[in-house]
Amino acid sequence: MDQELARINSEAARLSEQFVNGQPRAFHRLVLLFAPRVMRIVRKLVSGYHDGEDLYNEIWLKVAQNLHKYDPALPFHSWLYRIASNTCIDFLRKKREIVLEDEQLLLHVHKHPAAPVKSPERFLVEKETHTELTALMDTLNETDRLILTLRFVEDMSYEDIGSIVGMNKNTVGTRLFRARKQLKELLEKHREERRMADAAY
Repeated sequence: MDQELARINSEAARLSEQFVNGQPRAFHRLVLLFAPRVMRIVRKLVSGYHDGEDLYNEIWLKVAQNLHKYDPALPFHSWLYRIASNTCIDFLRKKREIVLEDEQLLLHVHKHPAAPVKSPERFLVEKETHTELTALMDTLNETDRLILTLRFVEDMSYEDIGSIVGMNKNTVGTRLFRARKQLKELLEKHREERRMADAAY
C-alpha cells in the first residue's frame, strides 16, 4: 500500500469513528476522501451514466448504514471497495437476468427472425450452464467470487482487481487460478450427482 493511500485510510478510520459517535459532518469529509476512487470503480463496472450515478449514491448509503461494522484495524479502502464492487455486481447480475428473460421471450415471439438466433435447445443449455455457475459461485468465499466476476464478467486486469480487493497482482492471479479450479470441480461434481439422480429414475 502506498503512503498516500495509507494516510487516507488513517484519516478515514478517524472520520468513521467520529461519524459513528454522532458527528454527521465527518461522513461528508469521508465521502470527499474516496469519491473519485469509488466513481472510478463504478465507471469500470457499469457503463450507463444514470445507472452509475444511482449506484454511486447507493454505495454511500450502504457505507453510512454499515459504518458501525467497520473494523478500524483493517484498511478502510478494502472494506469500501468491496461494498462498491458488490453493489455494482448485484446490479449487473439482475440486469443480465432481465436480458436473458427478454432473449427467451424473443425466441417465442419471432417465429421467423430476420437475423439468425440461437436454437431453443442451445439457448436452454447455455442458460442452464449460466444458472449452474451462478449458483456454484455463490458457494465460493466472497473474495474469490468477486475476483472471478471482475475478471471474467468485466474483463478487468489483475492490477485493477488488486486495487479493489487490496491484493497485489500476483496474489490475484493465484486466487483466480484456485477459484477457477474449485469452480470447475464443483460444476463437474454437481453434474455427476445430477446424472446419477436421473439414472436412478
